[in-house]
Amino acid sequence: MPITPEFFSFLVENRLHDSKAWFESHREDYNRLVLEPLRGLVEEMAPVMVTIDPLLVTQPRVGRTISRIFRDTRFSRDKSAFREHLWISFNRGKKERYQSVPELYLDLSPEGYSYGCGWYCPGPERMEALRRLVLEGDKAALRAVRAMARQKLFAMEGELYRRPKHPDAPPALFPWVNRKELYFTREGNDPAFLYAGDLGRRVAEDLTVLAPFYELLWKAQNAARDQRPVRPLEEW
Repeated sequence: MPITPEFFSFLVENRLHDSKAWFESHREDYNRLVLEPLRGLVEEMAPVMVTIDPLLVTQPRVGRTISRIFRDTRFSRDKSAFREHLWISFNRGKKERYQSVPELYLDLSPEGYSYGCGWYCPGPERMEALRRLVLEGDKAALRAVRAMARQKLFAMEGELYRRPKHPDAPPALFPWVNRKELYFTREGNDPAFLYAGDLGRRVAEDLTVLAPFYELLWKAQNAARDQRPVRPLEEW
């Protein structure tokens, strides 16, 4: 079942009511209009996603690849009970709760869609490991930087430091090593794309472009506790 305008209509109305009683009385609508299309997307995307990483979790279940519609409000000033946007995330699973791991995602909201690859709240250790790999000319970093320079689908995003950490980095590397976070994303609101019957296939095939970046994130993830000094930039 493809995504339909009713998918977003339900999310908006549910958020406006912001009532668990209202949601429970309309749970069948949630299952039919929201959850079934999301499960279908996961199933459609999964065969392509495992070509990027065979270890990705691909079960079409809430809490595994599909986000929960209930918000965790314990640490938020916004105490709204429900989300107005939902997402699909493919990752290897979190061994520890709240641990950030590289993921490939598709986010859906009334404003449109976005999909890409990155870390959610990577923290300084992972970002420092990523910078070190890039600056040292690591092979995975070389592949990622060159592959992302060639592609035109996804934009690099992430907050830049006001004072660059590595102001003398080569121009091609400057945006890679002077950000607090780093991810690649594609955004849009084209109804012809969003409501296409093969949305999952299209998104999954686009995400394969990010495979070298995803590989680099995992290398940085595994090297995050490595405190070796950064070598000169001669390989660049």
